[in-house]
Amino acid sequence: PRPGQDGHCGNFNGNSGDDTTDAIRARIGMGVPQGESLFRTYTPAVPGKRETLSDCPPAKKAQAEQACRAAGRTDLEACTFDACFAGTQYVNEGM
Repeated sequence: PRPGQDGHCGNFNGNSGDDTTDAIRARIGMGVPQGESLFRTYTPAVPGKRETLSDCPPAKKAQAEQACRAAGRTDLEACTFDACFAGTQYVNEGM
């Protein structure tokens, strides 16, 4: 991590207690502009709305879960969420 790095995955200070969605949003705001997003799929942040797996269309969720299983991911729920909303190209990230 770089000094001052912060974002959706936290601030990398070793304290997971300050990496909740609310804490991250308090530090950096609701999200990044689409032009600054590193992801191919962009979903703008909506105040008060937190995406869950139930927001993922069933066919897309099945595809995401299948990709995570094929990659041997043990964190299936987290991987499925990321693959559903960011894309299956990310299933091998963070392994």
